[in-house]
Amino acid sequence: MLLDLFAYIIGTMITIPVMITLAVYFVSKNIYGRKWRALHAAVNWTTLLYIINVMIMFKTIVGSAFPGIILAVLLTMFAVIAVVQWKMYTEVVFRKVFKIFWRACFLIFIVLYVLLILIGIILNIV
Repeated sequence: MLLDLFAYIIGTMITIPVMITLAVYFVSKNIYGRKWRALHAAVNWTTLLYIINVMIMFKTIVGSAFPGIILAVLLTMFAVIAVVQWKMYTEVVFRKVFKIFWRACFLIFIVLYVLLILIGIILNIV
């Protein structure tokens, strides 16, 4: 019974990450009292959900999740951010690199999430 409940909670989190993002935002807003800090907390806590959800949607729509390609793109993006920071500041602070990388991942994957939802709707209509 407890295992089923856990599976349902995880399934819901993966299925509707927008609702989870909003929930994390509002809880963080009540805890921190500041909108920007709450937004950053919501982005930090839900980025992984969007990555997983995009892979599941790729698997559903295209037939393959492309985890290798997604991982290669993410690693390349991380390296590019690190090189840019090294060129600009002659020092690489990996905490800043990871923060920029994680926020960029959120933006990329939320856009992919919306696009894949629209593609899925169009394919089901046609």
